[in-house]
Amino acid sequence: MGKHSVNVNFRVKKSRKNKDGMSPIECNICVNGERSSFFIGKQTKAEDWNEKKQNVKSSGKDANLINDFIYQLRGRIFEKENELLGRGYLITAQLLKDAANNNIEELKQKTLMEVFDSYQEIRKGMVGKTIVKDTFYHNELTGRYIRDFIKTKLNREDVSLSEVKLNFIQGFHSYLLSGKNLCQNGAIKHLKFLKFLMNYSVANGHIYVNPIANYKVEKQPVEIDYLDEFELRKIINFDSPIARFMRTKDAFLFGCYTGLSYIDIKTLRKEHFETDSEGRIWIKKKRVKTGMLSRIPLLPMAKILMEKYKDFGGDAVMPIQDPADVNANLKDIALLCGINKHVTFHTSRHTFASTVTLANNISLEVVSKMMGHTNTRMTSHYAKLIDKTIAEQMDKLMEEDDI
Repeated sequence: MGKHSVNVNFRVKKSRKNKDGMSPIECNICVNGERSSFFIGKQTKAEDWNEKKQNVKSSGKDANLINDFIYQLRGRIFEKENELLGRGYLITAQLLKDAANNNIEELKQKTLMEVFDSYQEIRKGMVGKTIVKDTFYHNELTGRYIRDFIKTKLNREDVSLSEVKLNFIQGFHSYLLSGKNLCQNGAIKHLKFLKFLMNYSVANGHIYVNPIANYKVEKQPVEIDYLDEFELRKIINFDSPIARFMRTKDAFLFGCYTGLSYIDIKTLRKEHFETDSEGRIWIKKKRVKTGMLSRIPLLPMAKILMEKYKDFGGDAVMPIQDPADVNANLKDIALLCGINKHVTFHTSRHTFASTVTLANNISLEVVSKMMGHTNTRMTSHYAKLIDKTIAEQMDKLMEEDDI
């Protein structure tokens, strides 16, 4: 990289005086003797211009604004010089002029929503292949929330990446809680994606650092709802002439005895089953959400439920309704069974981890593998059931007369 010398000067173009006696101010950039100039969009009277100081003599408000503009423009030109050098450019007067006027594509300041739209457009073709559809559309929802926040709170359509700082993410966080009525844990998912977009911008050279990378928000502890053995028995014994209730019940119980999530049951096919040398049937399927392999021996109850629907038709092993319908049906089923808990389809996965496996002395490590968790830490919050079981058994032991 060759040495270069940069000079930036301003002058009034007296030959371009208008009928009001105002002349435009010109910026001249000189690099190693090569010159390039442009009008800065400001004007003043020639007699008010200080040639030596290169500013407007008057102390009025307009003069101060022009002088501030000149000062900032000079600084921006030298900032662009450093940025161009950092990217390996050979500095010329014309290049600096273009950079100062934001005419170099690589140096153009990106906006937050431009980055979001670009990122989502790239990922669109990956949906259903390497990206889960639900993840893609949840990120789309985050984008809508960010747009709503900018429009509602800032009365604008977009913001530059340089404006996304601590006060922006704090304001967005508050907006999610109050404006969108989200809970803390629901808001955290959207905040994480916003932080990811800023890291993505850093990786692509749009900005140098992520100013909100260290914004930390603590998750609120959530009570995990699962069915105990008595409540699970109520669901098993539930009967109804309403077909949709029975289909929901069977799909839910299949989840209770396999630990598979809604989407994993919906995408479960015959090729996901294997029989080992001992005659055991295994479900071996990568989780749609994480790609982690779940390895689950098929329990008798799950096998019975599968047999019930073997002639149902279609590719699915266990037919299942849309999530909203399933959860609405489960709410009614829980009410009819006298179960005073918020039962959703995900409750089946918690029930498998707690009541069906951990409470029956299956180790945490084994349960973690069956559920397709990346580590036992993700499974450990179910372990409270073990503590409860131990406590109950110890209570019984202490009631014995000889203890």
